Order: sequence, then C-alpha cells, then structure tokens
Amino acid sequence: MFKRVFSTSLIIIFFITNLGQAYGQPLYNISKNNDNQIIIASEKYGSNMRAMIEKGNEKYHYSLNNKIEKLPLQLGNGDYTVKILENKSGNLYKVVEKETVKTKNNGIDVYLSSSQPVYWENQDKLIQLRKDLMDGLNTDKEKVEAAYKYIVENIKYDNNKINTISTDYVPDLNTIITKQEGICYDYAALFAGILRSEGIHTKLVKGYKSDITAYHAWNEVLIDGSWLIIDTTYDAGLSGFQEQGMIKSSVGYTKDGEY
Repeated sequence: MFKRVFSTSLIIIFFITNLGQAYGQPLYNISKNNDNQIIIASEKYGSNMRAMIEKGNEKYHYSLNNKIEKLPLQLGNGDYTVKILENKSGNLYKVVEKETVKTKNNGIDVYLSSSQPVYWENQDKLIQLRKDLMDGLNTDKEKVEAAYKYIVENIKYDNNKINTISTDYVPDLNTIITKQEGICYDYAALFAGILRSEGIHTKLVKGYKSDITAYHAWNEVLIDGSWLIIDTTYDAGLSGFQEQGMIKSSVGYTKDGEY
C-alpha cells in the first residue's frame, strides 16, 4: 500500500511561455540519455517540482528530488513531450519548461534501466546482495526465485510508514536493505532493482489488487518470453495469507502504470 503521487484528474496546468528561461538559458536541461531514458538536470528541484512525460494519450508523473533525475521512456517508439511542472498551490501547477524527445526503443530494455523509481546503479548494498543471492545460479528462473525468497523472508512491512510518507517519495534501495522493512512500493522497487542489475527484465507496476483497498505496487518479470506477475508484498504477509505460490494470476490485478 502507498499513496499516489498524482491523481491526473486533479492537476490543473497553466501554460506560460518562456517562464522556464532565465537570461536566455533554460532552467532545466532535458536530454535523452539513451533510447530508454531521459535525464533532467537543474539547480531548481524539490517537493514543489514535478516532471510529466506524455506520449499520445498516456502520461506519467515523476518527482524531481535531485539535481539529476533519470526517467524511463516506457511508451515505445515515437515522440515524447517532457514538461517540468511547478506547484503553485494545492493541485495547481504551471509548466516552466517543455521539450520534445524523439526515441526508438524495443519496449523491453527500458525495464533493465536504472531510472526512477528503480534506481539500482551505484547502490553498493544492493549490488553486493545481488552477488550473494545469485552466486552459483545459472538460469533466470533460479535467480528470480532467489530474489523472491530473500525479500519475502527478510523484508517486513512497515505499517507506520504509509502515514508519514510524502507524495514525492522514491524508494532508496540501500536504505530498504539496511532497515529490512518498507511498504509495497519499496518491496517492488527492491525486487526490480535486484533483478535488473542481474540483467533480468523487470517491471515495477502500480495499480490495484481486488482484495487490497489501498493503492498497490507489484512486479512483472520476463521469464522464457512471458511477463509473469510476482507480488512480494502480498506473499510477505500483508494479506495474511502464506504459501500462495510465486507466480500470480492476472485476475484481480488492475494496472495504473508500469515503470
């Protein structure tokens, strides 16, 4: 369970020309790192700033918590519109920068990238954990099972965190490993980070599960050509059920976004 960062129906955006420019230079540098992600760099960031990435009728919102943020391009080939949003009050936002990014990708390798909300590069504890878990294993299925078992048996659900978490929260994988606790967003990010760092395509999925009332997060992993649903939070005991089996049916799961 966790809070939604945005409800898109509540966002009102004012388009103001050139507001994102100071002395002829843009406040934000928006560039394509590769065909799977973009980089947003700026001295101006924080809880009042967001990025919105659009392609066609689909849009994703991201926090801008750091001077440099890497954001995924998970909507396939084509032109993406990137907008930097500044909060004015409540749910009112204005556009301070806008850029078009052209990309061509295979729609799969983005789920190996180290990008928000799955930052796995330069996470020393995660890399060491992955090495320990994968030592001597040969197949992707064995590696997925090892990561799954570790998280389900070792990460505890933090019932208090959901009451204090901010809307711009992004999981820190080293912190989750150190504290050995988190919410569903943390479980899914850690699972994805471990597997992506091993070269296994893994999605972090946000949405709803029919027997959980709050917003939820889980994973899909590409194994033998098929995307399989794995819900480590559920199996770690959030639902009160045990021994459900690692692979879940899609019945009861409703996607809101995948990263």
